[in-house]
Order: sequence, then C-alpha cells, then structure tokens
Amino acid sequence: MGKIATTSPVWGCSISDLRGLAKITEEAGFDGIFSPEVPPYNAITNAQVFAECTERINVGTWIANIYMRQPVVATATALTIQEITDGRMILGLGVSHKPVNNRYDIDMGNPIEAMRSYVGEVRAFADGTSPRLSLKRKVPDLPVHIAGLTKAAAELAGEVADGIMPYLCPPAYIATLKEHVAAGAAKAERDPSAISITNGIPSFVSDDGAAAVAAAKRGLGPYARFPFYQRLIRNIGFGDIIDQVQDGANPAEAFTDELIDSVALAGTPDHCKAKLEEHFAAGVDLAILVPGPVGKQSNIEVMEITAKAYS
Repeated sequence: MGKIATTSPVWGCSISDLRGLAKITEEAGFDGIFSPEVPPYNAITNAQVFAECTERINVGTWIANIYMRQPVVATATALTIQEITDGRMILGLGVSHKPVNNRYDIDMGNPIEAMRSYVGEVRAFADGTSPRLSLKRKVPDLPVHIAGLTKAAAELAGEVADGIMPYLCPPAYIATLKEHVAAGAAKAERDPSAISITNGIPSFVSDDGAAAVAAAKRGLGPYARFPFYQRLIRNIGFGDIIDQVQDGANPAEAFTDELIDSVALAGTPDHCKAKLEEHFAAGVDLAILVPGPVGKQSNIEVMEITAKAYS
C-alpha cells in the first residue's frame, strides 16, 4: 500500500481533538495529517497544533484559502511551522468556492491566475528572493501544493507547485489529472516525477457496508451544491445526479451507490482497502483520507476506526 495521510474534520473541531487526531495518525504509522479550512477555523494555525504534538509525520493545510490572507502572512506562518517541525510542513493552497467567498465580499477574479500569482509570491517570500523582504529565514524548503479539480488546475500545478490536492476524484480521473500535471511540468521544463499527486478520498468504514454507504451519501451530499464539485461530478460521468440536485432533489437521495463507490471508500475495512489500492494504481502518491462517521461517533472514535482499517 502507498503513503496515507488523514485530515481533521472538514467542519472543524476542538484543539483537544486536533491533538488527539494527530497522535492517532502518527501512532498508526501514517505519513501525515492535514487541516481543512472553514471559517472561523484556520487551517494554518491548526497545522501548528499538529506540529507541536507530533515528532515524525508531515503536517499541513488542505487547503488554506488564498483570498483570506496576504501571501506574506501565509508564508511567514508556514515558515514558523516549518521551523518547529524541522521540515515537516506542507502548505496546501486553494481558492475555496464562490458561494463561500461571496459571504466575505471576495471577488475571486480568475482563480487560475490568482493562484499562479499567489504561489509565485509565496515562493519568493519563502526563499528570500522577494525584493520586498529585508530578512531571510533559514528553514528547510517549504513545499507548496495547490488544490485542483480541473485539467487547467492540474497543468498549473505542474508549472508552479510541488503537488496537487484534488478531492472526490475517482482513479480514472486522477490518471487524467496526472497527465495534465506532466504537461504543465513540461511547459515549465520541470521534472513531473518531482510533483506529488495526492487525492483527498472520503472514508466511511463500518462492518455494516450498507450503513457506511448511506453515511457517505449524507456526508458528501452537500458538496453537490457547490459549482466546482457540480462540474467535477459531471466530468466523471454523473451529470444526471447534478441535474436532479439542480431541480431540487436532496443530494443525499440523488447520490447513487455507483457514485459513492467511484469517489469514496465506503464499506467494510476489506472493501475500503481494496478500493484504496485502485487509487494508488492510478498514480496517487499520497492518499489523503477524509474520515467520516458511520452513526453517532466522536471525532476521536472515527479516527481510531480509520487507523485500524488502513494501518
């Protein structure tokens, strides 16, 4: 089996839970733990919590919204975590979603070009080459990954980033994104093998496979209301489901077993491990598992189940 990382809950959790989740992840022998970002939670400061209670695993963001902070501030904070961990920090950046950014009166402009510019500034602030700096911090190089669900985003990752962070992508689509990462790398005269292909994969594990699939439908349904994910779900062959949602259907009822089996790990431990291998076979270097509850389970219980299933 390839490298595995986990995430803290998408909708946030307590600092105590962050510490507990990170410790379980490290004890399971996984490669890292990442924090999503939904305000008022901050992915970068959550990564610092992970950093201060672990010794071996990578820590990072999955993802930090570039529109929420100046590049210099994002870089400075990430470099502090990089120093704390002696090189275990991964800065994952993304543009979030228009409905989210609209709440904060953020004009996204052209997301691809905004990300290109942002990564360039982060690089310059991190390596000390920015003409706006008067100081340079002596810390290990800071890896920068970018979120991406489209071919254009994958090409941008190949051009400017150290890795790509898609989500809800089936293995066949990951293989397509990987091709476009390579195309972007070729354009920039970079080695595509140096660019990490990650995939965020929802995980709902239970001895009751049907209950796990039902939980996945409930947990993942809200994503079908975001335009970026609507486009992704159409691109992977489930446009009829998005048509139903846009006509007013409850996503949890519109989602099919086939869609869940395509984008998530939902079922018994053996089933989930077998499905995970399909992602590695498609070219995933790091599987970022997004644990979800099946029934009434605490954040810690969900992570313990995840650790037992995949370690």
